[in-house]
Amino acid sequence: MIRKSLFLGLGLIGLIGAGCKDFDGPRQLRGQPRPDLPQYSIEEQQSRGRGRYGIPEDDPTLPKAGVSRPSPTGR
Repeated sequence: MIRKSLFLGLGLIGLIGAGCKDFDGPRQLRGQPRPDLPQYSIEEQQSRGRGRYGIPEDDPTLPKAGVSRPSPTGR
């Protein structure tokens, strides 16, 4: 029992150390420019928007499952 909890604890510590390192929270994004500035091209705006906001996009190569996604406002 003790050995099992020791391994689980070490595994949890390893997962915490390798966690989400590339995630920028609201405080890190505060000083960065907005992704929809008119000086950026449309492709650059889309790229910056995907990097900032976690909006899922459907993969066109996968078959449709008949499940609809909620809108960004949750409706």
